[in-house]
Amino acid sequence: MTESFEASIDGPAEYRIFGPPGTGKTTWLSRQVQNAAERFGSDRVLVTSFTRTAAAELVGRHLPIPRQNIGTLHAHCYRALGSPDIAELKIDEWNKEHPQYAVSATTGALDEGAVDQTYQQPADELFSSMQSLRARMIPPEAWPLSVQAVWNVWKQWKKDNGLLDFTDLIDVALRDVRIAPGNPSVLIADEAQDFSKLQLSLVRQWGRHTEYLLVAGDEDQLLYGWCGCTVDAFLNPPVPDSQKRVLRQSYRVPRAIHAFATKWIQTLTVREEKEYIARDYDGEVRACRNGHWREPQAILADAERYIAQGKTVMFLTSCSYMLEPLRDALRAEGVPFHNPYRRSRGDWNPLRNAEAGNSTAARLVAFLRPREDVWGERCGEWTAEDLRRWVEIVKSDGLLTRGAKGTITGMPADEPITIETLVSLFEPEAADAMISVLSHGTLEECVRWLQDRMLAAKRKAAEYPAAVLLKHGPRALFEKPQIILGTIHSVKGGEADVVYLFPDLSRAGMVEWSAPGERRDSVIRQMYVGITRARESLILCQPASAWHVPMGVQ
Repeated sequence: MTESFEASIDGPAEYRIFGPPGTGKTTWLSRQVQNAAERFGSDRVLVTSFTRTAAAELVGRHLPIPRQNIGTLHAHCYRALGSPDIAELKIDEWNKEHPQYAVSATTGALDEGAVDQTYQQPADELFSSMQSLRARMIPPEAWPLSVQAVWNVWKQWKKDNGLLDFTDLIDVALRDVRIAPGNPSVLIADEAQDFSKLQLSLVRQWGRHTEYLLVAGDEDQLLYGWCGCTVDAFLNPPVPDSQKRVLRQSYRVPRAIHAFATKWIQTLTVREEKEYIARDYDGEVRACRNGHWREPQAILADAERYIAQGKTVMFLTSCSYMLEPLRDALRAEGVPFHNPYRRSRGDWNPLRNAEAGNSTAARLVAFLRPREDVWGERCGEWTAEDLRRWVEIVKSDGLLTRGAKGTITGMPADEPITIETLVSLFEPEAADAMISVLSHGTLEECVRWLQDRMLAAKRKAAEYPAAVLLKHGPRALFEKPQIILGTIHSVKGGEADVVYLFPDLSRAGMVEWSAPGERRDSVIRQMYVGITRARESLILCQPASAWHVPMGVQ
């Protein structure tokens, strides 16, 4: 904390920190943690966040406080309540006992990935509404009757089985845990704009027992209204201006994008007025007149010049299904892409862990371990682990001796594979052909040799990493891709040199956009987050239908 800001702290109070896009909120908070640890002791600082991703980001800063003092609010409550059994982890049992209210396994998921889910079971929407109403602290007697009905059954089932659900963790802690775990002197809440009224009630209750509470966020970037988060919960109760701090310098958003973003966000009906300064770079905002999310080929062609310049390029949509044509086009062309902010999505990260793990890409490069043109100085003889990875996806007939796969599985992972071992594991003709192609064949011949012997179920998955390898070279499998693919929700906190933003909405999103007041505001905020991911260029794509937000760039 700067000296002037720290000097204003004279007792238990909430200090509200506003972090507009790219203003270095995480870095700033990291400094506050360090200062608080020096002042009060490393074990007297507790940090909480809305998502696991944000918590992991703070953990990665190697802050001088115990690891268990950094986590989501749910995680802190879980430990404070003695690690209770969680109802959402027993959804299969619930579904068997109450098929009329069967829900999807992801219902009630705590992390940001839940935003991409769709309602797969009839009761999913009821459960989502129930948890949202609870998060907003609306009493059950004011709920729709259909939601009350499922709540009464769900509540009794939890009681009968000694379970708490995710919302209970906050609710029970608010009732029973008056002081934050570890009795901290300082409590810091990150991403607070996405905390619900229930969550912020707990944070503020804990904060009253500390020397001071820092509540950091930006209500302009609130994205989780669907799960009960509201601007009012973040901005109220009001605090004096002396207890507010706006991080004023953006290190990401250039002048042209800053001007566009500012004009856009000022159409909100409810917000805290704040100013921040653009990065010292002109930047650009323009329209891409050809193509849309259903037919993205022209948009990919437009992006090629940025990619050729070594720029990172981000493609953003409001819904995950809108990314599918773009994803398929990139796969067909063998173009590397990823989403480092949502690594749990395998379809957005098809090349992840190419050097290790059991992805198809990892199996392919494990086969190519002896090739210097792939591994460079790290090439060499296979280990048992290399061998295990790739032999699991090939047919045994005509290639492996009887029982070879079992033998390989039982070998120590780091055991070198000698010629003598190969002779015992592979049919003689197959071993000779394999050694020959790896020693003297082209890279393409090596890849084709392996593909020809793959199990039928594995061939399709191998096409994309093989295409990337052959079209862009081995480094493309190991290096971070230039292209980022994701929904706006999935990249919150992320950035790229160039952002292609699709203005299209789902049916539900169009209902929100057509509504007055805060419902419309939710769409404005979502697009604002997309707009402000760009460091240099913002390209606004054409809509695919009438269901879209008019972005106003000619």
